[in-house]
Amino acid sequence: MIALYRVLLPLLAILSLPYYAYRMIRRGGYAVKFGYRAGLWPKLPAKSKEITRIWIQAVSVGELSSLAKLLDSLLSDPSIEIVLSGTTSTGLKMASTKYGPRLLAHGPFPFDWLPFSRKAWRRIDPDLAILVDSELWPEHFHQAKKRGIPLVIINARLSDRTFARLASPKLSWAHSLIFPDNLSVIAASERQHSRWLQLNFPGSRVKISGNLKIDAVDKSLIHPEKKKDMRQELGFSENTLVLAGVSTWSGEEKLLIEMVQSLRLEKIDIKLLIIPRHAERRHEIQRVLKTSGLPHHLRSISHKSQDDSIAYLADTTGEVMSLLQSADFAFMGKSLPPHHGGQNPIEPVALNLPLVMGPNHQNFRETCAELLAHEALLIGQNTTETNSHLLKLARESKLRDAMQKNCQSWMQKQGTPSEFTLSYLYDIIKSLDKN
Repeated sequence: MIALYRVLLPLLAILSLPYYAYRMIRRGGYAVKFGYRAGLWPKLPAKSKEITRIWIQAVSVGELSSLAKLLDSLLSDPSIEIVLSGTTSTGLKMASTKYGPRLLAHGPFPFDWLPFSRKAWRRIDPDLAILVDSELWPEHFHQAKKRGIPLVIINARLSDRTFARLASPKLSWAHSLIFPDNLSVIAASERQHSRWLQLNFPGSRVKISGNLKIDAVDKSLIHPEKKKDMRQELGFSENTLVLAGVSTWSGEEKLLIEMVQSLRLEKIDIKLLIIPRHAERRHEIQRVLKTSGLPHHLRSISHKSQDDSIAYLADTTGEVMSLLQSADFAFMGKSLPPHHGGQNPIEPVALNLPLVMGPNHQNFRETCAELLAHEALLIGQNTTETNSHLLKLARESKLRDAMQKNCQSWMQKQGTPSEFTLSYLYDIIKSLDKN
Protein backbone atom coordinates (compact mmCIF):
# COMPACT_ATOMS: atom_id res chain seq x y z
CA MET A 1 0.00 0.00 0.00
CA ILE A 2 2.85 2.40 0.73
CA ALA A 3 4.03 1.95 -2.89
CA LEU A 4 0.62 3.09 -4.17
CA TYR A 5 0.71 6.11 -1.86
CA ARG A 6 4.16 7.06 -3.14
CA VAL A 7 2.89 6.99 -6.74
CA LEU A 8 -0.36 8.87 -6.12
CA LEU A 9 0.94 11.58 -3.78
CA PRO A 10 3.06 13.53 -6.33
CA LEU A 11 0.21 13.41 -8.85
CA LEU A 12 -2.21 14.85 -6.30
CA ALA A 13 0.41 17.42 -5.26
CA ILE A 14 0.72 18.67 -8.84
CA LEU A 15 -3.07 19.04 -9.16
CA SER A 16 -3.35 20.96 -5.88
CA LEU A 17 -0.21 23.06 -6.38
CA PRO A 18 -2.00 26.26 -7.59
CA TYR A 19 -4.26 26.31 -4.53
CA TYR A 20 -1.50 25.74 -1.97
CA ALA A 21 0.91 28.06 -3.77
CA TYR A 22 -1.70 30.83 -3.55
CA ARG A 23 -2.20 30.18 0.17
CA MET A 24 1.54 30.21 0.87
CA ILE A 25 2.09 33.44 -1.08
CA ARG A 26 -0.91 35.08 0.59
CA ARG A 27 0.17 34.21 4.12
CA GLY A 28 3.89 34.63 3.53
CA GLY A 29 6.80 33.22 5.50
CA TYR A 30 6.91 29.83 3.78
CA ALA A 31 10.27 30.50 2.14
CA VAL A 32 12.00 30.39 5.54
CA LYS A 33 14.03 27.17 5.83
CA PHE A 34 12.23 25.86 2.74
CA GLY A 35 14.90 23.21 2.23
CA TYR A 36 13.72 21.53 5.44
CA ARG A 37 10.44 20.73 3.66
CA ALA A 38 12.52 18.73 1.16
CA GLY A 39 14.16 16.85 4.04
CA LEU A 40 17.31 18.99 4.08
CA TRP A 41 17.52 19.33 7.84
CA PRO A 42 20.97 20.11 9.27
CA LYS A 43 23.16 17.26 10.44
CA LEU A 44 22.60 17.05 14.18
CA PRO A 45 25.13 16.16 16.89
CA ALA A 46 25.84 12.48 17.39
CA LYS A 47 23.31 10.75 19.63
CA SER A 48 24.10 9.65 23.16
CA LYS A 49 22.78 6.52 24.87
CA GLU A 50 22.09 8.62 27.96
CA ILE A 51 19.86 11.07 26.07
CA THR A 52 16.51 10.40 24.37
CA ARG A 53 15.92 12.35 21.17
CA ILE A 54 12.25 13.16 20.55
CA TRP A 55 10.84 14.53 17.29
CA ILE A 56 7.61 16.47 17.87
CA GLN A 57 5.43 17.65 14.98
CA ALA A 58 2.89 20.40 15.76
CA VAL A 59 1.18 21.89 12.69
CA SER A 60 0.42 25.45 13.75
CA VAL A 61 0.09 27.96 16.58
CA GLY A 62 -2.94 26.16 18.08
CA GLU A 63 -1.21 22.79 18.36
CA LEU A 64 2.00 24.36 19.58
CA SER A 65 0.16 26.38 22.23
CA SER A 66 -1.47 23.24 23.58
CA LEU A 67 2.00 21.77 24.17
CA ALA A 68 3.23 24.61 26.41
CA LYS A 69 3.18 22.80 29.74
CA LEU A 70 4.29 19.46 28.27
CA LEU A 71 7.15 21.02 26.30
CA ASP A 72 8.41 22.96 29.31
CA SER A 73 8.60 19.74 31.30
CA LEU A 74 10.41 17.81 28.57
CA LEU A 75 12.84 20.65 27.84
CA SER A 76 13.70 20.88 31.54
CA ASP A 77 14.86 17.26 31.57
CA PRO A 78 18.62 17.01 30.77
CA SER A 79 18.14 13.42 29.59
CA ILE A 80 15.86 14.56 26.73
CA GLU A 81 16.55 16.59 23.60
CA ILE A 82 13.76 17.90 21.38
CA VAL A 83 13.53 18.43 17.64
CA LEU A 84 10.39 20.44 16.88
CA SER A 85 8.80 20.70 13.46
CA GLY A 86 5.75 22.57 12.21
CA THR A 87 3.83 23.33 9.05
CA THR A 88 2.48 26.89 9.06
CA SER A 89 4.68 29.98 8.97
CA THR A 90 3.04 31.44 12.09
CA GLY A 91 3.55 28.23 14.04
CA LEU A 92 7.20 28.06 13.02
CA LYS A 93 7.74 31.68 14.02
CA MET A 94 6.22 31.02 17.43
CA ALA A 95 8.38 27.91 17.89
CA SER A 96 11.51 29.89 17.08
CA THR A 97 10.62 32.79 19.36
CA LYS A 98 9.41 30.81 22.36
CA TYR A 99 11.55 27.67 22.31
CA GLY A 100 14.34 28.18 19.77
CA PRO A 101 17.42 28.27 22.06
CA ARG A 102 16.22 25.27 24.09
CA LEU A 103 15.63 23.00 21.09
CA LEU A 104 18.17 20.76 19.40
CA ALA A 105 16.66 21.87 16.09
CA HIS A 106 13.42 23.29 14.73
CA GLY A 107 11.97 23.89 11.29
CA PRO A 108 9.31 22.93 8.71
CA PHE A 109 7.93 19.39 8.57
CA PRO A 110 9.13 17.56 5.43
CA PHE A 111 6.74 16.86 2.59
CA ASP A 112 5.32 13.38 3.18
CA TRP A 113 6.96 11.76 0.15
CA LEU A 114 9.65 9.08 0.24
CA PRO A 115 12.75 11.11 -0.88
CA PHE A 116 11.99 14.00 1.48
CA SER A 117 10.70 12.08 4.49
CA ARG A 118 13.49 9.49 4.38
CA LYS A 119 16.18 12.18 4.21
CA ALA A 120 14.68 14.05 7.21
CA TRP A 121 14.42 10.82 9.22
CA ARG A 122 18.07 9.98 8.51
CA ARG A 123 19.21 13.40 9.66
CA ILE A 124 16.98 13.77 12.73
CA ASP A 125 17.24 10.09 13.76
CA PRO A 126 14.81 10.25 16.73
CA ASP A 127 14.22 7.66 19.44
CA LEU A 128 10.56 8.65 19.72
CA ALA A 129 8.22 10.52 17.33
CA ILE A 130 5.22 12.50 18.56
CA LEU A 131 2.44 14.16 16.56
CA VAL A 132 -0.19 16.53 17.93
CA ASP A 133 -3.97 16.46 17.41
CA SER A 134 -5.02 15.04 14.04
CA GLU A 135 -1.97 14.34 11.90
CA LEU A 136 -1.88 11.14 9.89
CA TRP A 137 1.13 10.98 7.55
CA PRO A 138 1.57 7.56 5.87
CA GLU A 139 5.21 8.02 4.75
CA HIS A 140 6.21 9.52 8.10
CA PHE A 141 4.58 6.56 9.84
CA HIS A 142 6.24 4.09 7.47
CA GLN A 143 9.70 5.54 8.13
CA ALA A 144 9.11 5.20 11.89
CA LYS A 145 7.91 1.61 11.57
CA LYS A 146 10.85 0.69 9.33
CA ARG A 147 13.25 1.92 12.02
CA GLY A 148 11.31 0.45 14.95
CA ILE A 149 10.65 3.91 16.42
CA PRO A 150 7.55 4.35 18.63
CA LEU A 151 4.95 6.80 17.34
CA VAL A 152 2.48 8.62 19.61
CA ILE A 153 -0.35 10.95 18.64
CA ILE A 154 -1.13 13.13 21.66
CA ASN A 155 -4.29 15.19 22.19
CA ALA A 156 -5.59 13.00 19.36
CA ARG A 157 -8.65 14.29 17.56
CA LEU A 158 -10.44 13.00 14.45
CA SER A 159 -12.73 15.57 12.86
CA ASP A 160 -16.20 14.50 11.71
CA ARG A 161 -15.01 14.50 8.09
CA THR A 162 -11.85 12.50 8.76
CA PHE A 163 -13.69 9.99 10.92
CA ALA A 164 -16.42 9.50 8.29
CA ARG A 165 -13.82 8.90 5.59
CA LEU A 166 -11.81 6.44 7.66
CA ALA A 167 -14.97 4.59 8.70
CA SER A 168 -15.99 4.15 5.05
CA PRO A 169 -15.39 0.62 3.66
CA LYS A 170 -13.87 2.32 0.61
CA LEU A 171 -10.92 3.49 2.70
CA SER A 172 -10.41 0.39 4.83
CA TRP A 173 -7.35 -0.41 2.71
CA ALA A 174 -5.64 2.73 4.07
CA HIS A 175 -5.80 1.63 7.71
CA SER A 176 -2.57 -0.35 7.41
CA LEU A 177 -0.81 2.88 6.36
CA ILE A 178 -2.09 5.14 9.11
CA PHE A 179 -2.57 2.63 11.94
CA PRO A 180 0.85 0.92 12.10
CA ASP A 181 1.52 -1.40 15.03
CA ASN A 182 4.11 1.01 16.51
CA LEU A 183 1.47 3.74 16.91
CA SER A 184 -0.11 4.69 20.24
CA VAL A 185 -2.87 7.26 20.69
CA ILE A 186 -3.75 9.54 23.60
CA ALA A 187 -7.24 10.86 22.86
CA ALA A 188 -8.44 14.33 23.82
CA SER A 189 -11.87 13.15 25.04
CA GLU A 190 -14.14 10.17 25.67
CA ARG A 191 -15.80 10.75 22.31
CA GLN A 192 -12.49 10.77 20.48
CA HIS A 193 -11.43 7.61 22.30
CA SER A 194 -14.62 5.95 21.08
CA ARG A 195 -13.90 6.99 17.49
CA TRP A 196 -10.53 5.27 17.44
CA LEU A 197 -12.09 2.10 18.84
CA GLN A 198 -14.83 2.23 16.19
CA LEU A 199 -12.08 2.24 13.56
CA ASN A 200 -10.84 -1.05 15.07
CA PHE A 201 -7.72 0.55 16.52
CA PRO A 202 -6.46 -1.73 19.33
CA GLY A 203 -7.94 -0.64 22.66
CA SER A 204 -4.67 -1.43 24.46
CA ARG A 205 -2.95 1.35 22.48
CA VAL A 206 -5.46 4.17 22.92
CA LYS A 207 -5.81 6.13 26.17
CA ILE A 208 -7.65 9.30 27.28
CA SER A 209 -5.84 12.32 28.67
CA GLY A 210 -8.40 15.09 28.27
CA ASN A 211 -7.72 18.17 26.15
CA LEU A 212 -4.15 19.50 26.40
CA LYS A 213 -5.48 22.96 25.56
CA ILE A 214 -6.80 23.11 29.14
CA ASP A 215 -3.23 23.13 30.43
CA ALA A 216 -2.03 25.41 27.64
CA VAL A 217 -3.59 28.45 29.28
CA ASP A 218 -0.80 30.48 30.81
CA LYS A 219 -2.35 31.40 34.13
CA SER A 220 0.61 33.63 34.98
CA LEU A 221 -0.75 36.08 32.40
CA ILE A 222 -4.10 36.37 34.17
CA HIS A 223 -4.15 39.15 36.75
CA PRO A 224 -6.57 41.96 37.71
CA GLU A 225 -3.84 44.56 37.19
CA LYS A 226 -3.22 43.18 33.70
CA LYS A 227 -6.86 43.75 32.84
CA LYS A 228 -6.69 47.35 34.03
CA ASP A 229 -3.45 48.09 32.19
CA MET A 230 -4.64 46.47 28.97
CA ARG A 231 -7.91 48.42 28.93
CA GLN A 232 -5.96 51.66 29.31
CA GLU A 233 -3.60 50.68 26.51
CA LEU A 234 -6.44 49.79 24.17
CA GLY A 235 -8.36 52.98 24.97
CA PHE A 236 -11.21 51.33 26.89
CA SER A 237 -12.41 53.22 29.96
CA GLU A 238 -13.31 51.41 33.19
CA ASN A 239 -17.05 51.55 32.53
CA THR A 240 -16.96 50.79 28.81
CA LEU A 241 -18.45 47.43 27.75
CA VAL A 242 -15.98 45.58 25.53
CA LEU A 243 -16.89 42.87 23.03
CA ALA A 244 -14.00 40.76 21.67
CA GLY A 245 -14.15 39.00 18.32
CA VAL A 246 -11.69 36.13 18.76
CA SER A 247 -9.98 34.34 15.86
CA THR A 248 -12.43 35.92 13.42
CA TRP A 249 -12.66 35.02 9.75
CA SER A 250 -13.84 36.97 6.72
CA GLY A 251 -17.38 38.33 7.08
CA GLU A 252 -17.59 37.86 10.84
CA GLU A 253 -16.04 41.26 11.59
CA LYS A 254 -18.81 42.95 9.61
CA LEU A 255 -21.48 41.35 11.81
CA LEU A 256 -19.70 42.50 14.99
CA ILE A 257 -19.17 46.02 13.67
CA GLU A 258 -22.84 46.40 12.74
CA MET A 259 -23.93 45.04 16.11
CA VAL A 260 -21.71 47.51 17.99
CA GLN A 261 -23.05 50.37 15.88
CA SER A 262 -26.62 49.28 16.69
CA LEU A 263 -25.92 49.10 20.44
CA ARG A 264 -24.26 52.50 20.45
CA LEU A 265 -27.44 53.96 18.93
CA GLU A 266 -29.15 52.58 22.06
CA LYS A 267 -26.72 54.74 24.07
CA ILE A 268 -24.80 51.69 25.31
CA ASP A 269 -21.13 52.54 25.79
CA ILE A 270 -19.64 49.57 23.95
CA LYS A 271 -16.40 49.14 22.03
CA LEU A 272 -15.04 46.35 19.85
CA LEU A 273 -11.78 44.43 20.03
CA ILE A 274 -11.06 42.43 16.87
CA ILE A 275 -8.47 39.64 17.07
CA PRO A 276 -8.46 37.99 13.62
CA ARG A 277 -7.30 34.43 13.16
CA HIS A 278 -4.85 35.61 10.49
CA ALA A 279 -3.15 38.95 11.13
CA GLU A 280 -2.30 39.30 7.43
CA ARG A 281 -6.01 40.05 6.80
CA ARG A 282 -5.47 43.48 8.37
CA HIS A 283 -6.03 45.38 5.11
CA GLU A 284 -9.24 43.50 4.35
CA ILE A 285 -10.61 44.18 7.84
CA GLN A 286 -9.48 47.80 7.75
CA ARG A 287 -11.45 48.31 4.53
CA VAL A 288 -14.58 46.97 6.27
CA LEU A 289 -13.96 49.32 9.21
CA LYS A 290 -13.47 52.31 6.91
CA THR A 291 -16.63 51.50 4.97
CA SER A 292 -18.60 51.29 8.22
CA GLY A 293 -17.32 54.69 9.34
CA LEU A 294 -16.40 53.29 12.76
CA PRO A 295 -13.35 55.07 14.24
CA HIS A 296 -10.64 52.45 14.68
CA HIS A 297 -7.01 51.78 15.54
CA LEU A 298 -4.48 49.15 14.38
CA ARG A 299 -2.16 47.58 16.93
CA SER A 300 0.54 47.13 14.28
CA ILE A 301 0.78 50.94 14.02
CA SER A 302 1.06 51.49 17.77
CA HIS A 303 -0.11 49.66 20.88
CA LYS A 304 -1.65 52.77 22.41
CA SER A 305 -5.06 53.59 20.99
CA GLN A 306 -6.62 56.98 20.49
CA ASP A 307 -9.42 57.76 22.95
CA ASP A 308 -11.96 58.34 20.17
CA SER A 309 -11.48 54.85 18.64
CA ILE A 310 -14.48 52.55 18.85
CA ALA A 311 -12.84 49.50 17.29
CA TYR A 312 -9.34 48.17 18.03
CA LEU A 313 -7.85 45.82 15.45
CA ALA A 314 -5.23 43.58 17.08
CA ASP A 315 -3.40 42.63 13.89
CA THR A 316 -0.51 40.96 15.71
CA THR A 317 0.13 37.38 16.85
CA GLY A 318 0.82 35.65 20.16
CA GLU A 319 -1.06 38.14 22.37
CA VAL A 320 -4.54 36.66 22.60
CA MET A 321 -4.55 35.92 26.34
CA SER A 322 -3.22 39.37 27.23
CA LEU A 323 -5.61 41.21 24.90
CA LEU A 324 -8.68 39.23 25.93
CA GLN A 325 -8.37 40.37 29.53
CA SER A 326 -9.68 43.75 28.42
CA ALA A 327 -13.00 42.23 27.27
CA ASP A 328 -16.33 41.68 29.02
CA PHE A 329 -17.73 39.04 26.63
CA ALA A 330 -16.64 37.44 23.38
CA PHE A 331 -17.58 35.92 20.04
CA MET A 332 -15.54 32.95 18.76
CA GLY A 333 -14.71 33.06 15.07
CA LYS A 334 -14.90 30.59 12.19
CA SER A 335 -18.27 29.52 13.57
CA LEU A 336 -20.59 31.36 11.16
CA PRO A 337 -21.42 30.14 7.63
CA PRO A 338 -19.80 29.78 5.20
CA HIS A 339 -16.92 28.99 7.57
CA HIS A 340 -16.76 25.56 9.11
CA GLY A 341 -15.17 23.97 12.17
CA GLY A 342 -14.93 26.80 14.69
CA GLN A 343 -11.94 27.81 16.81
CA ASN A 344 -10.83 26.75 20.27
CA PRO A 345 -13.15 28.22 22.96
CA ILE A 346 -10.93 27.36 25.95
CA GLU A 347 -8.83 30.55 26.18
CA PRO A 348 -11.77 32.97 26.57
CA VAL A 349 -13.51 30.55 28.96
CA ALA A 350 -10.32 30.34 31.04
CA LEU A 351 -10.60 34.11 31.44
CA ASN A 352 -14.22 33.68 32.58
CA LEU A 353 -15.51 35.48 29.49
CA PRO A 354 -19.14 34.79 28.53
CA LEU A 355 -18.81 33.32 25.05
CA VAL A 356 -21.01 33.11 21.96
CA MET A 357 -20.43 30.84 18.96
CA GLY A 358 -22.26 30.27 15.70
CA PRO A 359 -23.59 26.91 14.49
CA ASN A 360 -20.29 25.67 13.05
CA HIS A 361 -18.03 24.42 15.83
CA GLN A 362 -17.44 20.89 14.58
CA ASN A 363 -13.73 20.81 15.46
CA PHE A 364 -14.52 21.45 19.12
CA ARG A 365 -17.80 19.60 19.42
CA GLU A 366 -17.01 17.84 22.71
CA THR A 367 -15.71 20.94 24.47
CA CYS A 368 -18.62 23.06 23.23
CA ALA A 369 -21.15 20.44 24.35
CA GLU A 370 -19.66 20.47 27.86
CA LEU A 371 -19.60 24.27 28.01
CA LEU A 372 -23.16 24.50 26.72
CA ALA A 373 -24.38 22.03 29.35
CA HIS A 374 -22.53 24.05 31.98
CA GLU A 375 -24.20 27.26 30.74
CA ALA A 376 -20.80 28.81 30.08
CA LEU A 377 -21.46 29.14 26.35
CA LEU A 378 -24.27 30.31 24.05
CA ILE A 379 -24.54 28.81 20.57
CA GLY A 380 -26.65 30.30 17.79
CA GLN A 381 -28.25 27.91 15.31
CA ASN A 382 -27.77 30.49 12.56
CA THR A 383 -26.33 33.98 12.08
CA THR A 384 -29.49 35.72 13.27
CA GLU A 385 -29.67 33.75 16.53
CA THR A 386 -25.94 34.23 17.12
CA ASN A 387 -26.42 37.98 16.77
CA SER A 388 -29.36 37.82 19.21
CA HIS A 389 -27.24 36.05 21.82
CA LEU A 390 -24.58 38.76 21.55
CA LEU A 391 -27.17 41.53 21.87
CA LYS A 392 -28.67 39.84 24.94
CA LEU A 393 -25.27 39.57 26.63
CA ALA A 394 -24.54 43.22 25.88
CA ARG A 395 -27.83 44.33 27.42
CA GLU A 396 -28.01 42.00 30.46
CA SER A 397 -25.24 42.33 33.04
CA LYS A 398 -26.80 39.62 35.24
CA LEU A 399 -26.50 37.09 32.42
CA ARG A 400 -22.84 38.03 31.94
CA ASP A 401 -22.19 37.64 35.67
CA ALA A 402 -23.84 34.21 35.76
CA MET A 403 -21.87 32.97 32.74
CA GLN A 404 -18.61 34.24 34.23
CA LYS A 405 -19.21 32.09 37.31
CA ASN A 406 -20.10 29.09 35.13
CA CYS A 407 -16.87 29.49 33.15
CA GLN A 408 -14.86 29.51 36.35
CA SER A 409 -16.67 26.44 37.66
CA TRP A 410 -16.07 24.48 34.42
CA MET A 411 -12.35 25.26 34.40
CA GLN A 412 -12.01 24.11 38.02
CA LYS A 413 -13.50 20.73 37.14
CA GLN A 414 -10.96 19.94 34.41
CA GLY A 415 -8.10 17.58 35.12
CA THR A 416 -4.40 17.80 34.24
CA PRO A 417 -4.07 16.29 30.74
CA SER A 418 -0.40 17.30 30.41
CA GLU A 419 0.59 15.32 33.50
CA PHE A 420 -1.15 12.19 32.20
CA THR A 421 0.50 12.58 28.78
CA LEU A 422 3.92 13.19 30.29
CA SER A 423 3.64 10.08 32.46
CA TYR A 424 2.64 8.00 29.43
CA LEU A 425 5.58 9.30 27.39
CA TYR A 426 8.06 8.56 30.17
CA ASP A 427 6.79 4.97 30.30
CA ILE A 428 7.62 4.67 26.61
CA ILE A 429 11.03 6.29 27.09
CA LYS A 430 11.87 3.82 29.88
CA SER A 431 11.03 0.92 27.58
CA LEU A 432 13.27 2.09 24.73
CA ASP A 433 16.13 -0.16 23.75
CA LYS A 434 18.93 2.14 22.55
CA ASN A 435 21.71 -0.45 22.46
